[in-house]
Amino acid sequence: MWWDEQFRTGSAPSGDLCVLPAAPSPAAAPRTPQGPAPGQQAVQAARDPWQWWWNHARESAKAYLAGHNPPEIAIFGPVLGDQEQGLLEADVTLSFLYGGDGTYARSDYFVVGRPAVMVGALAVNAAINHRRKVAARRDAQPSWRDNRGVHLWSTTDRLIWDGDGGSGLASLWYGDISGFYPELDTWTLTLATSDGQPPVRMQGPAVPLVSLWTATAVLGERWWQDPRLAALLR
Repeated sequence: MWWDEQFRTGSAPSGDLCVLPAAPSPAAAPRTPQGPAPGQQAVQAARDPWQWWWNHARESAKAYLAGHNPPEIAIFGPVLGDQEQGLLEADVTLSFLYGGDGTYARSDYFVVGRPAVMVGALAVNAAINHRRKVAARRDAQPSWRDNRGVHLWSTTDRLIWDGDGGSGLASLWYGDISGFYPELDTWTLTLATSDGQPPVRMQGPAVPLVSLWTATAVLGERWWQDPRLAALLR
């Protein structure tokens, strides 16, 4: 099935870990970044957000492994639950993996006239329908679509982002996540859900930290054993 094919491509660790199709990103995650001096963090965040978020994710991972809870941040906009706490707020690029329905509008162009004219019209009509059918089949193949920038919030219970065109907020609850696929070297996090929704892919400077807090929620105490997150603990 297409789902199996999508999850079979690429290299992945054994077991239940696999890799979905990835897109190129503006930078590669540094392996041994040097953290900024305390007074330089704001300056570096503006000058080099990729490096700043990477350092922040590494520091947060080591602190959490040492038993320190993540600091709570104030979130304005989304209404959180009584026990829900904000962890992160950032801009990311979002896309979804799905295909079209394979349908297309048939052309029924018809001409009344001499036989030669009618035959020519039928040939043109057949050619139009063939092209539309081929295009519909191509569109039915799953691919990453609806690529757009969104504002993302990470909490202790879910991921929240603003909808397309101001259509409100969308939530992905950690309890609905059935597949967790971080790719730190491409600044990408792909999540599959158990509610029939298409997989969602997030990309951007903040993704390493988004991956960390999502891992602690969906993997529990095993999060630090995930080899795909090992770079955060070096």
